This record gives sequence, structure tokens and C-alpha cells, in this order.
Amino acid sequence: MKPSDRDRHDIEAFLRGDTAVVASIRDAVERVVRGFQFPGRDLERELVQEVLGRLLRNLNDARFRGESTLRTYAQRVAKYACLERIRRRRLEVRVDFEAVPSAAGWSDAEAAYLRKEEHLRNLRVFAALPDDARALLRLIFVEGLSYAEAAERLGVSEGAIKSRVHRARLACRDAIGALPPSARRPAEEVER
Repeated sequence: MKPSDRDRHDIEAFLRGDTAVVASIRDAVERVVRGFQFPGRDLERELVQEVLGRLLRNLNDARFRGESTLRTYAQRVAKYACLERIRRRRLEVRVDFEAVPSAAGWSDAEAAYLRKEEHLRNLRVFAALPDDARALLRLIFVEGLSYAEAAERLGVSEGAIKSRVHRARLACRDAIGALPPSARRPAEEVER
């Protein structure tokens, strides 16, 4: 369907920049955009400009088929531009980088330092344990063996493994307790 004479006149006037026709089309577009109730006038103005730009391109490329008036066509372009904006906004992910914890050591230098100090302290305490206690803790906590599997591997009862692990843990606690208060629990300072 070809545009009517009236529509052709409006299209030519719009393309020429006739202020009355442009103002009429702009008003129709603004009403559609305001109907979507976007937050902020800046976004509404941006959308109106985007729609007018699309409308200009579509008219220059002869995409307007004349199945409606130019005003109705402009309103439809505005409606679809607003819907696109809503869809895009749904897909956007807003991230507050200050609220997201980072595994990177540089994200919180003090916390990373304290974790490193605590790790080194734990390694010193572990190294101070007797060889058999270190070997048992390594089987249980590093290799992930159950008490029954560790008992079978060492040729002792499961109860003996439980009591040895308990004694090794107590020895670790005692060794940490013997440290000066500033060296005991640096990780607690991070949590406060």
C-alpha cells in the first residue's frame, strides 16, 4: 500500500524539517515514551531522540509503507524502541564492585597479609608436632582418608586413630595458645 497524498506531504515536510510537522510527530512520540514511565527525564529525552532518528532513517530508506498515518507509524516506532530498552535493561547486570568479595590478594591487602600470617603460623605449629602426629593428620586432613581407612593403613584400631587425632589437635591448640596473643588468631581481626 502506498502512502496517501496527505502522508506523502507529511513525510516530505518532516524530512525537510517543517517545524509544525516535526513538533506534531515529536509530541506523539513523547506521549508514547512518557506512557512507559521510565525513571528520569534524561532517559525519556534520549529515547525520543532515538525514535526521531530511527524515523528519519526509515523514511529516507522508504521503509514506511503507508499502511497507517505518519503519526501512527511514529508512535509504533516509539513503542518498539521503548520495549527494546526494557528488554536490554532486563539483561543488564548491575554490579557494585565494592560489595563483591574478591579472591585476588590485592583486593584487601590487610586481610591477605593476616591470612598469610595465620597460614605461616599454622605451618610452624604443624612442623613442631611429632612425626607420627604429622603423618596421621596428613592422612586424615590432606589425603582425606576416613578414620577407618587410616586405621587400616596404620594397622591400628579406629578408636586409636580417633584418640591420636584428638591428641594431635590438642597439641596444636596448646602450641597456638603458647604463642603471644598478637600471633594467635590474626584471622579474627579480619572478621571484626
